Amino acid sequence: MKEPVLTKADFVRRYELGEFGNHSPTWKNVLQFIYDSSVNPKGRRLFHLRNRIVGGPTYYNLTADELVALVANLRGLDPEDVKNFYISEMCPTEKTVLQGEVCLGCWGYNLTYTRVAKPMRDALCEECWFAKGLVAKQVLEGSLCPNSLNWLNYLLEEYPDHVVEFSTFSVDWGTLPSFNTVFWEVRKY
Repeated sequence: MKEPVLTKADFVRRYELGEFGNHSPTWKNVLQFIYDSSVNPKGRRLFHLRNRIVGGPTYYNLTADELVALVANLRGLDPEDVKNFYISEMCPTEKTVLQGEVCLGCWGYNLTYTRVAKPMRDALCEECWFAKGLVAKQVLEGSLCPNSLNWLNYLLEEYPDHVVEFSTFSVDWGTLPSFNTVFWEVRKY
């Protein structure tokens, strides 16, 4: 078993190191993002300014230029607040087939999910379903590719009493080949 994830900051540090498997390409801060030659400011990729604080502000669907401008405008914040931001590439939201949170309960999987193709916070506000046990297993097996499902089970085994937040797409996407699911968060409940 792995060390429990007790804070969002601890999670983000470990997420950036790839501990939780397939994820969105991520940069620790704006300077790392700006100096990354793979980021083309005029390109078509979109980015997500994320927060290391639970429930903190987050900004979706930003071009590289918009993201840098937004951070420049945030400079009026306390420096402690600015350092809480990190950046991930936006996933192909329009190709979402399933997203939500899963943990293990006494009957197997407990799954809170949606099939709405929007960023997860927005999607779960629009549509939210709950399944457990065999029904949850069927929902997951019907959407996650074998690699993603195997990794989800590994995460649930290695991090007992944790919730795994994920998004599954109709295409492979993320930092690892042959995965159709990214794992956004692992947190102790």
